Amino acid sequence: MSPDRRTPRTGDETTTGATTDPKPESVERIEHDIERTREQLADTVEALAYKADVPARARERATAVKERATESAAHAAHAARERADQATHVARERADQAAQVARQRADQAVHAAQEAPPRTRALAGGVAAALVAVGAVWLLVRRRRSS
Repeated sequence: MSPDRRTPRTGDETTTGATTDPKPESVERIEHDIERTREQLADTVEALAYKADVPARARERATAVKERATESAAHAAHAARERADQATHVARERADQAAQVARQRADQAVHAAQEAPPRTRALAGGVAAALVAVGAVWLLVRRRRSS
């Protein structure tokens, strides 16, 4: 057989699997195969260039980490604001309740003092003055300790 398998030699040699009239491929198919090969090669070159560009990949990872950290921080800040708002609301409710209880007890004390005999009123006035003095001293001590 000749170096070209498509054309058999003449003479005593036998042909092994070669046809005498090969079916030629169309030009369009060959061009299509060439184009597909070029695209594959371009993709391969692009992938290799990406893998070789370590600084660019590091920047991409750093950007992704930064974005995740920013999202986490924003989420944490939002959650903290919500908790602070809830705590403020609870504190206001409790302060309002405490003020209401204090008003009721003050009203009860005034009512009791008005109904008490004169001697008891004088004693109650002295006790009230003593309580005010103790409260003032307590506030002063508390302020000095916190400073």
